[in-house]
Amino acid sequence: MEHFKKDWATKLLVYVIFIFIVAVAAKVDWVAEHSVDGLLVRYFWLGILISLGLILPLLFMYLAGNKIREKSPEDKKWFIVALVLFAIGNGIPIIFYVVLEQSPGFFLFLQLALFGLVPAFIFQPEKLKVRLLILLILFLCLVIPLGIFVDLTISDLWANPAMDKTMYYLAYWGLFSVFLYLVIAIGWKFGGGSRRESWNVYIAGMLVHYSTMEDFFYFLLNGQPLPGEWPWLRNFVINLEALFGHVPTDVDLLIFCLILNVIALFILFDVHGYIWKIIRK
Repeated sequence: MEHFKKDWATKLLVYVIFIFIVAVAAKVDWVAEHSVDGLLVRYFWLGILISLGLILPLLFMYLAGNKIREKSPEDKKWFIVALVLFAIGNGIPIIFYVVLEQSPGFFLFLQLALFGLVPAFIFQPEKLKVRLLILLILFLCLVIPLGIFVDLTISDLWANPAMDKTMYYLAYWGLFSVFLYLVIAIGWKFGGGSRRESWNVYIAGMLVHYSTMEDFFYFLLNGQPLPGEWPWLRNFVINLEALFGHVPTDVDLLIFCLILNVIALFILFDVHGYIWKIIRK
């Protein structure tokens, strides 16, 4: 019973951390579109966001228990399969954005599901030093370069506020955010998290991030009233105007946000795993 309570407390903490990431993301989005805030504020929030790419994987190692998991003889085969599916997942935005010239819509979540297989099946080195080294390499070779890419697109927006923001959204939401959660989930696996737990952590994090919670934080954390209607969300990954049949209102967006967060909690707490166990019995 004590272990069960501790597990739930850990998952709730993970969810709170995801909300914190979204809040920081909202601050970065704000300064990206408001150059009057100045370079100091810009690099303060961007610096916090980038630093999470090292701090959180280490924290998630601890939250997962920082223990060694038994290895299966089939781990290598499944990791190769995960990498192949990861490569296929990378092709989804290319096909939709470049070839079809449209948003991937619900196919985005298929891509995220495939991406989540990497932390689920990645090897967990037995030596702690090796695990820490890998997380450091991922931070230096993925998180920092993608953070610099985001910063360069912000510079472009500041130089020309009227320019199309597609490259910024691609850099920030399509690349940096995705790989940030990927590294965080790898940290969970390196801490001894199971395959399903690691996949759950990644998918739940991405669902919270794409739940439009950030859109609410964008206004509320910067002392702005909600707009009432959100016509620009027809260009969201999922065309919310088409989904609701009209321009989304504050209430519509809140409902969408709550639904995605409930699904995220459902996955994070592995409710689907419990249901599957009951079905198997």
